[in-house]
Amino acid sequence: MYLNRLKEKLDEKKKKHLFPCIKDLVANGLDLERFPDDEKSPPSRQDITQYVASWCRYIGMDADTCLEWMTEYCINVLSVLSSSSNSRIRHSTKGNVKYIYNSAIDFECRREENPFKAHCDSNCPVYEEMGHIKREPRKMPEVVHSFKPVVDCEECNELTVVKPSAKAIYKEQFEEAITVIKECLDQDLSKKRIVTLLNKRDFKTRTGKKWSYSTLMNELSWLRNE
Repeated sequence: MYLNRLKEKLDEKKKKHLFPCIKDLVANGLDLERFPDDEKSPPSRQDITQYVASWCRYIGMDADTCLEWMTEYCINVLSVLSSSSNSRIRHSTKGNVKYIYNSAIDFECRREENPFKAHCDSNCPVYEEMGHIKREPRKMPEVVHSFKPVVDCEECNELTVVKPSAKAIYKEQFEEAITVIKECLDQDLSKKRIVTLLNKRDFKTRTGKKWSYSTLMNELSWLRNE
């Protein structure tokens, strides 16, 4: 159904670029049976969203058309990969499409080695082209910001610097951390990854300690009750 809806938005030239992997993902979503239990976790909804969005950009589809179709596809086909509400999926899809188009992310399928284990065919029109691309791990966008204030050293020489209290520093960092947590949730990052990112960027809890999974869950519970 969603493959037919996608075709309706493509002219004859763009339809020639409906690659086997795209057809598979659009028609079937992520086939979890292709991922044995002993393998690492399968790709997330966000991974598929960015992959298909990069294909949309590759064939010349405008961002608005891509977002319109992708939102419906993500809510009705990819929603089984997460427990997010439709409103959160809608918001996350918008962020992912915006990221792909604004960052000019290239479409790279990795052929038979694609992380989605989607169908691949050597007769695909870009099969040879993709085989010559140098493979480098794509860096996922890090939504966590470093809490390091920039200070002009020349100005410091003429100013009396008042050192803020530890309580004030913790409060400011904690508020920034909460903002970052909300952004991560909008992008459907896992709770464990959020904890890792917070500690990597040296954010502290409201008591000035490192973040843990239990601390994050407690803060999320507090936010829901506000």
